[in-house]
Amino acid sequence: MPKKLLFFIESLDVGGAEKSLTALLNSANFENFKIDLMMLKKGTFFTDVPPHVNVIILEKLKSSLFKRIKFYILNKTNPAKLHSSQNFWTVYKNEFKKVENRYDVAISYSQGFSTYFIAERVQADKKYAWVNIDYKKAGYNIKFDLPFYKKFNKVIAVSADVDNGLSHELKNIGEKLPVKIIKDITDVKVVREQALIPLKTNFDQNVINIVTVCRLVKQKGLYLAVEACAILTDRNFKVNWYVVGEGAERKSLEKLVASKNLQKSFFLMGADPNPYPYMQACDIYVQTSLFEGLGLTVIEAACLHKPIVSTDFPTIYGIIKDGETGLIAEMNAESIADKIQLLMENSKLRDHLVSNLEKEENKYKEETLCKIENLLKW
Repeated sequence: MPKKLLFFIESLDVGGAEKSLTALLNSANFENFKIDLMMLKKGTFFTDVPPHVNVIILEKLKSSLFKRIKFYILNKTNPAKLHSSQNFWTVYKNEFKKVENRYDVAISYSQGFSTYFIAERVQADKKYAWVNIDYKKAGYNIKFDLPFYKKFNKVIAVSADVDNGLSHELKNIGEKLPVKIIKDITDVKVVREQALIPLKTNFDQNVINIVTVCRLVKQKGLYLAVEACAILTDRNFKVNWYVVGEGAERKSLEKLVASKNLQKSFFLMGADPNPYPYMQACDIYVQTSLFEGLGLTVIEAACLHKPIVSTDFPTIYGIIKDGETGLIAEMNAESIADKIQLLMENSKLRDHLVSNLEKEENKYKEETLCKIENLLKW
């Protein structure tokens, strides 16, 4: 009789964890499991969920105006210095019923709401909690989260830096948790196949085309991208910069683009479940993140052998080697612009980076699948 396995993630909107989960569901050997995928809403990557996975959209009870006001005030004043997900659970936890089914294994595939829900609303023989961000920089409060994480058999960190960051926060309060590192999956074959699909936008071949793929959220540092684009324009370089993704920062970014008079050079393309044709067509791939749990889109750009410029968030050093497989800039617009300019002016350097990327292959997938399959064994 197949074991019952539950994955929980808030949605399959564009993001590294979301993309990694769909890759996992399509790649891992789950023949001995009946799989449920529970979410609050579907999202852009929902079409990538394989047919053997049973999807459950979680129902939330209708909340009162009082609770909505309370949540707004908590987020605004934030007296306990909590992440918004922590404030959300504080206010709305009673809006979510316990899941009737009991599972052999339940997995929270991201921190925050997913973790709280699996910890307190799901019955399972074994529970695992994924952490895929820089815990401290993302704004989570470990004292709030510790009681939830103690209800899990193990915490899974997607990189050594995520492990170190979480362990540091635990050490500060004199606590430890069992943590195992399992990197997110990048399916190189799928990335390369999807990159061959015709691009929806015609790139101007007379300019340098730059692409960034990410959610439009503060963590991704897109204000640095806009400012770097302005610097390059001021230096009389012709560039078109395309950002593929959607998010809460759209309006503020549109205002910044307009204030820099970059409407004809910097483009917010919206979400696309297949960003790889943009990556494939670009001259330079740029990541301006302030922090990352891993940096999946940089790994994908490397799979496509694109010249890469990235800010120096900690996990980038495990993905590219500065000057060998990409260029790492300081966390400011001028440094980003300088590195892009260096690639535009130095074709030998571009060729050197691409040549080195062509010699490398992403070996994480099989290793990750093996670790997850071992995790699910009794």
